[in-house]
Amino acid sequence: MMSFENKKSIQRQQTILLLLALDGKVFSETLKQRFNVSDNIIYNDMIYLEKEGLLKRIDAGAVVVEAYSELEEK
Repeated sequence: MMSFENKKSIQRQQTILLLLALDGKVFSETLKQRFNVSDNIIYNDMIYLEKEGLLKRIDAGAVVVEAYSELEEK
């Protein structure tokens, strides 16, 4: 059975991906305030999502993978 913390983590990660889909970019500070969690929790979420190929981390947050590859080409 899934723990409460694990469910919260999955919900948070799904919301991060939804926000990315809407805006193309998310900021760590905004996410921290939105979810009322520590920098470390947001950092770990982003590391996990990046390893899954779902986002690309940048200095202040993350961008969608396609947007990152376009930045690299410029």
